[in-house]
Amino acid sequence: MRLVDFSAPQGMHGWYGVTDRLMGGLSLGQFEVSPAGFGVFSGEVSRANGGGFASVYLDFAPKDLHGFAGIELELAAPLRPYKVNLKDVGCQGSHVYQSAIGRAVETFGSWQRFRLPFHGFVARRRGLGIMAPPLDLTAVISIGLVTAEGDEGKFQLIVKSINCYKA
Repeated sequence: MRLVDFSAPQGMHGWYGVTDRLMGGLSLGQFEVSPAGFGVFSGEVSRANGGGFASVYLDFAPKDLHGFAGIELELAAPLRPYKVNLKDVGCQGSHVYQSAIGRAVETFGSWQRFRLPFHGFVARRRGLGIMAPPLDLTAVISIGLVTAEGDEGKFQLIVKSINCYKA
């Protein structure tokens, strides 16, 4: 199931950035469409003023994902660590469920496919693990992309697709 459709004009609308600026940092992050029709998460990470992260989110009406095993992303080869955040109706700004984008499960040309099983998403608040109920897969309301680890400087992650996959 396609979670975000970059081929449709509405697939690019609604993304918004959340960076360390809300805590006095200097990092920047944005999400745009490329001329080729891909999503592009880009910006610059700065550790100045105690900062060091940039993220983008897309909120949507609650989606029932309980029949799926996880999230699958098709990306141009990432050059730094990235994570995916999910929120359900119970998060209400207090936390996210997060999984690191690990090793590619498929590689073809310059694109790589990454699978993140739902059972691997961990509840986090401000980068720290917390106790929270499991992710409610019947009411997922947001997806986010995050870069917080690695070197300071400019970054770019090109996204071809974001889907849900079955086991």
